[in-house]
Amino acid sequence: MAKLASTSLDLRHLRYFVALAEELHFGRAAARLGISQPPLSEQILGLEALLGTRLLQRTKRSVALTSSGHVLYEEALNLLAHAERVRLVMAGASSGRLGPLFLGCAPSSLFGVLPRILADFQNRPEHLDVRVSEAHTTEVIAAVLSGRFDAGLVWDDRAPAPLSIRPLERVRIVVALHSSHPLASKKSILLSDVADEPLIMPPRTISPYHFDLTHRAFRQAGLEPRIGQIARSIAAQISFVASRLGYALVPEYARKLGIADVCFVPLKQVLDAMPLSLVWNDERPSAQLREFRDGIFRMYPLPRSKNGSRSAVGKTSRQGLAS
Repeated sequence: MAKLASTSLDLRHLRYFVALAEELHFGRAAARLGISQPPLSEQILGLEALLGTRLLQRTKRSVALTSSGHVLYEEALNLLAHAERVRLVMAGASSGRLGPLFLGCAPSSLFGVLPRILADFQNRPEHLDVRVSEAHTTEVIAAVLSGRFDAGLVWDDRAPAPLSIRPLERVRIVVALHSSHPLASKKSILLSDVADEPLIMPPRTISPYHFDLTHRAFRQAGLEPRIGQIARSIAAQISFVASRLGYALVPEYARKLGIADVCFVPLKQVLDAMPLSLVWNDERPSAQLREFRDGIFRMYPLPRSKNGSRSAVGKTSRQGLAS
């Protein structure tokens, strides 16, 4: 029989807890970990004793996280990811190669900028090992701040100090409609044509630029949006449109999702384009970050101003762009 948890927290405790937090079932979590159920139960009881708080609400039929359990789950994910990063970086250092670069990506960037970037790096004789994780814009920025990600692709052109951010592309906003909608065959429409219908929106907590852009467009048109469903990704927005739950204002990248029964119609109004940007932290320099950033900037150079010089686009409210 396994011993109860020791007097100090270790990575095994966290791995066991994360498996249980995600499965919410002792049997499934134990099978996932490759152990029997009694040692898992003992380790979780020991972890609760070590931390001095209940992490789980247990009944004969269910397992649920307590508020403390939710907090530990988020912290455990970060710690385990950082531990894996340390292992990979040191493996690269011991072999004389560049360590991996950890990149966070807003979901829809996977259909545009990211494939081009990765193809360029993978075609080099000694390509950079880029480890990609999908996360929402606010989550990516937080992870770059904490050091869990080296860089990120986000829908924004602002970032808190000490981060630097630079737009790579600006993507046009279009209206996503169900193919049976009376306006689906139009060449273009006005916001007023759909303003009385339910609008499918992301919450501001995950994509503030998208949220603010949408509300600003309605204000400028003298309208109020009728908010319907809340969707946490552009893919979810489009899926809700396909389910006839409303319409959505989305970056044109959404066309590449290929979801049936959805049409994309341009707006007659001139809306600000959505900036897909690279964000990074110059206070955490590394050889792989420099190589990655320099490679991207060669593919996406700053636009030239009228006098022929490179213009400084996408300045944040706290600091300008790094060159």
